[in-house]
Order: sequence, then structure tokens, then C-alpha cells
Amino acid sequence: MAANPSLRNALAWLGRLLLGGTFVVAAGFKILDPPAFVADIGHYRLLPYPLAVTLGVYLPWLELLCGTAVLIRRLEHGALLILAGLCGIFTVAVASAWARDLNITCGCFGHATTASLAIALERSLTLGLIAVSLLSRAQPAHDSFSLVR
Repeated sequence: MAANPSLRNALAWLGRLLLGGTFVVAAGFKILDPPAFVADIGHYRLLPYPLAVTLGVYLPWLELLCGTAVLIRRLEHGALLILAGLCGIFTVAVASAWARDLNITCGCFGHATTASLAIALERSLTLGLIAVSLLSRAQPAHDSFSLVR
């Protein structure tokens, strides 16, 4: 039996708000302090320093752009693809750090949070699932500013 369309729309709106809002806020903290974010990336011990610096400078802007695109539903299909991919990559990075028993915080919101890797893993999986769920509803090259379809 199909779910009530208004309930589906409300859940999609809530998902957009949660996903887009989380990435916009997280990006803002990282944009304000790039050196701290570069250090957070380095704590994972997965990337060479030059790549960590490049990610530390540019990744928050990509997160801000994609989060905003999801919120205003402009080019949302591409933004959702990117955010789902970022969540997948981050999930692997966090799982790797956790498996190696690294005593680090996630760095998701800069130094505004001291979330454990377990919480970061749960959050990343949840946001990734929201992105994939919204992606199943999004249309490629959709160019609308409406929060609800």
C-alpha cells in the first residue's frame, strides 16, 4: 500500500532540512577555521599532507554548495549524488579510524563538537541514507526552488 502523498512530502521536506542543514552548518564551522579542519583530516592518517590541505580548503565549500542546493532544490540531483558519495567516503574513513583504535574526534563540525567516532559513524550512515532516499525521488536536472514536490 502506498504511503500518503502528503506524509511522503513532509518526510522529504524534513529529510532535505536535516541533510542540507547539517552540511551547511558543518561547512560553516570548517570554513571559519581551515587549519583546524586540515589537522582533523590529518588525524585520520589516511592521506598525504598536501591532499589533506587541499581537502581542508575546498571540501567545506563543496559541502556548503551541495547543502544549499538540497535546501533550495536547485540542481538537487547532482548535490544529492555528491552528498551520498561524501557520506560513503566518510563512513569508510571513520570505520577505518575506529578499527585502528585512533583516539580522535570526527572533525565534522570543526572544533565545535567532540563527537566520538561511534556517533560520527551513526550520523554519517543516517545522512547517507537520507541522501539516497531523497535521490530516489529527485529528478536529474530538476531546476525548481520548491522544498516540496
